[in-house]
Amino acid sequence: MMDGNMDFTIYRYANGVFSPAKIPVVREIAFRILVENKELATLMCTPLKLRELALGFLAFERVIDSLGDVKSLEVDENEFEAHVELNRPLPSSRPRILTSGCAGGVTFHLDVRDYAPIRAEGVLNPDAVPSLMHQLIEAAELYHQSRGIHAAALFDGEGLIAVAEDIGRHNTLDKLRGEVLVRGIDPREHILASSGRISSEMLRKAAQMKVPFVISRTSPTSLSIDLAKRLGITLIGYVTHDQFTVYAHPEGLASGTGSCWEGKTAWACSDASSLNFGCTKERSVR
Repeated sequence: MMDGNMDFTIYRYANGVFSPAKIPVVREIAFRILVENKELATLMCTPLKLRELALGFLAFERVIDSLGDVKSLEVDENEFEAHVELNRPLPSSRPRILTSGCAGGVTFHLDVRDYAPIRAEGVLNPDAVPSLMHQLIEAAELYHQSRGIHAAALFDGEGLIAVAEDIGRHNTLDKLRGEVLVRGIDPREHILASSGRISSEMLRKAAQMKVPFVISRTSPTSLSIDLAKRLGITLIGYVTHDQFTVYAHPEGLASGTGSCWEGKTAWACSDASSLNFGCTKERSVR
């Protein structure tokens, strides 16, 4: 497996003096995804979990619905290419949308009508939210080595189940989507945490995974807030060690704190009331 970092000699300037040092810098490569020998996309990314990245990208773009749609997938880590053969016809070409991703993301569609409202069966304990963000940052190994990278993670009620790092925040979700496909995990009733801004494209990916809770260390965009409200996703931003901001569907959070949570599970006890007393009711698209 290729290292996610490269060592570079740099020169630090302080107090009028230059000092050489060798530091790790996050690696960036161009990763081509070819389906039936035709290039579908080139992703600028960090060369970790490339198989998962390819699978997740194909799933999010609805080229595949499951691993059963993939006849073969070979990743060439020398040429940075994924060669995919399908057990189904390749969908017809669709207009591309340039996303706001820092790695120059591309997607093929963005239509709220494609997604059913999310129904959360439980409520999230607000006391757990800062802890989830802390666990994400602690699990981000490359971030601690070189900074300059995004991380995202999925949590169930007991803790972290998958984490991904990449220069592109959209790529982290592609990698998570690919990993849950490979591991056979149903991401519904899970919590998605991201170190980066939640754009409309990030929210769309969360909706496609049917994740009812999305939390971020920074802010969402106006369109992502609108989509979260329409799709029933509890959207939380600016998570710090002791506070956060809820942008959509506060009823997804329990109003009671402390007694229901013993420091292990993120879910509130079953009889906890939600902030707006509608925690288990399907949130309809308006």
